[in-house]
Amino acid sequence: MLIQCTTNKPQPNILIVQLLFSLTIFLLSSCQNSGERPAEFSSYYLEKEEEFLIHSLASVELLDYYPEDGLYLGYTITPDGNEITLVNEEGEIVLSKNMQGEGPKQYPSNLSCLAFSETGEIWAMTSVQVLRYDQNLKLLEKFAYRSKFTINLYSILKRFPYFRKDTNSREIIFPVVPSGVGRYDPGNYKKATLLEIYDRSQNFSKEIAPVSRRRVTEEFYGITGGSYAPVYALDAKNAILYLTSTFDSEISVYDLNVDSSPGSMDIYYEDPHAVEPPKPIGSHTLSSSANNWLICPMNKAMYMLDNGMFALEYLAETLINPNPRTGLLVEFHPDNFKNRLILFDQNRQLSGDISIPERGIVMTSLPGNRLLVKAVNTEKEEDFTRYVIYKVVEE
Repeated sequence: MLIQCTTNKPQPNILIVQLLFSLTIFLLSSCQNSGERPAEFSSYYLEKEEEFLIHSLASVELLDYYPEDGLYLGYTITPDGNEITLVNEEGEIVLSKNMQGEGPKQYPSNLSCLAFSETGEIWAMTSVQVLRYDQNLKLLEKFAYRSKFTINLYSILKRFPYFRKDTNSREIIFPVVPSGVGRYDPGNYKKATLLEIYDRSQNFSKEIAPVSRRRVTEEFYGITGGSYAPVYALDAKNAILYLTSTFDSEISVYDLNVDSSPGSMDIYYEDPHAVEPPKPIGSHTLSSSANNWLICPMNKAMYMLDNGMFALEYLAETLINPNPRTGLLVEFHPDNFKNRLILFDQNRQLSGDISIPERGIVMTSLPGNRLLVKAVNTEKEEDFTRYVIYKVVEE
């Protein structure tokens, strides 16, 4: 940081302006967006800490953790619908109940998201409502919201992200589109956006991240259709949003307190089929398989870690049908066991690809730079769900 000095001592307000200007330039320049792959990254790996079993014939999907009570929050998939489920650290189911219905304490449409509040209460989000329950599923409050796109999830729920501009306020601000869920607007490439954010205090939603400014061609946007989706992580304490898309090589950084984007970071994959930044992703830049399907890494999820770090999970060598038939969803075939992790801090990519030791699915992050992974056994059906906790370690 350079500050020009003269023989005349600057006035305090001028000095403050100079310092703020220099700090702004430093922050903007520190975001890695050079288009050149770094010579090397730091080496990280996942170290197993512990595991636990949830004994249930139905699959129990855990989305969040509240350390003060040692409880996990998730849902159980049943023939009658998804049950909100609480599990303790030993894997014992404390509570599991389906709250969908027409009653005053229920929600009439399918759940989209679940999460703990700062005080251990339960947020439940549908396509039209947000509800807050205590840990016995007693309703504490609910409110309706409107969004441009109505999105109903029938089986796979997501973690509910939200923040408050004023930490003393009860009003929350949240993305209305769950991470990894597409809101495809056919034939509207130039007007389509990745994400919509709702401010309850203002009863107003704002759209951000125009698709036409992402590194994806209009042709490829049409090919991938509803598979083209926002992928993001929210640092709720600092109201910083890290946003990319399922097919992208850039992470945009948004300061939601002041509604600005101070910069972005390139993504460098070890997948040999990845398009190097800053080239656009399209059929003319992607490689193809023997049967002429396109091959591309697919961003799956992001997880906030400690001290401003976060992890991007992606699926390597995803196959995409370049000629989807009219009226059908795009035929893409990701392999859930080709998932890799890449670490970032607020300014740059820290690591290359990190392999996940188990055949498993990352579910959520935990305090202490840890990740909760659901282990999957494809060879036989089991009467339990196994979870493994890994710590992110730098060599």
